[in-house]
Amino acid sequence: MASRVLKWSARLAIGFGVFLAIAEVARNWGDWGYWPFWVVDYIAAGLLIWGGFGVTRAGRGARVRLGGAWGFTCAMFYMSFFSHMASLGRPDHGPVDPMRLTVIIGIMFAITIAGFVMALAGAQVGGDIASRDSR
Repeated sequence: MASRVLKWSARLAIGFGVFLAIAEVARNWGDWGYWPFWVVDYIAAGLLIWGGFGVTRAGRGARVRLGGAWGFTCAMFYMSFFSHMASLGRPDHGPVDPMRLTVIIGIMFAITIAGFVMALAGAQVGGDIASRDSR
């Protein structure tokens, strides 16, 4: 049975994944830019939703998938946030003001850190992840 913290991380992952997929369309509509920079967001969204639903349904290996999904997404937002910080003052594609976008990405980065920490902390409750999920 998943801990309460892990369940919160899973619910956050599902909501964040859905929001990320929708926000990516809104941000890039009409000017998609270089494809690897937006496809990675859909990969992150898919991983978060997959890991989140896995935990809520007590799926095999779901704790590891959720932690991996949050880790991937956290690393992605780390790069996005600091690359936007480095390029403030220069025009960016899409309809959102670059300063406002950087603040939004910073908030989302903080959420990914919280989700990652909750996934790791929640998965550790009750024993080793690998031994529990392999049964």
